[in-house]
Amino acid sequence: MQSLGGRLPGLQLGGRMRQPVRLFGTPLSNYYNKVKIALIELERPFTEVLHLPGEQWPDKGSPSGKIPFLETADGFIYESQAIVEYLEDTTPNHSCHPASAMEKARCRELIQTIELYIELPARRLYPAAFWGRPFQQNLADDVLQEISHGLRILGRRALFSPWIGGNNFTHADAASWTHLTTVSNALRALKQPDVLSEGIPNLRDYLKHALTRPSIERADNDLRQAWHNRNQKTTS
Repeated sequence: MQSLGGRLPGLQLGGRMRQPVRLFGTPLSNYYNKVKIALIELERPFTEVLHLPGEQWPDKGSPSGKIPFLETADGFIYESQAIVEYLEDTTPNHSCHPASAMEKARCRELIQTIELYIELPARRLYPAAFWGRPFQQNLADDVLQEISHGLRILGRRALFSPWIGGNNFTHADAASWTHLTTVSNALRALKQPDVLSEGIPNLRDYLKHALTRPSIERADNDLRQAWHNRNQKTTS
């Protein structure tokens, strides 16, 4: 773990004042990857610092002990959506938000729908799916019902034409790819029904299309490498 040091200086790039930042966490985290995709899309200079959850404020930058968190010239920021909004506010001439106020609201609706009604209930399965904890089918049955409910809500707003909110890539696409891929992997690992495809039939095609985006392709490659490294450690 490298030292955080003091405040980071501003960096002049292309005639604009840009702030280099450091992203703390691990590519195994879908919320980390959501922020990482935003950094790439907004063309922000950043470095990644491997950091596992559990360390507490003020030593490591997150009062909750969760990841990701971001070190900026202004201080530390935690919670992925707060980080994304900070990056938007401090990045001139680049944005992954739609232009109009209503479209921005729709983008944020999609993010919250996915995170509150699909990813949050699915998270109860992650210990068994990813970390070797005991599996309980009755818990999975409850989670599947909640996910299906969330998918019905998402289906009333999502367009997938070709991006989740319409013609243009937004932060909602970063959130949807990271979270829905994670949920899908968890269900597959536990041999549960593919309620994602059942709830939104064109979702698989959308997730494949998302991989054509260089930022998502990079996040996916880094995620695969992180799992490979972890599996090697557990089997050695």
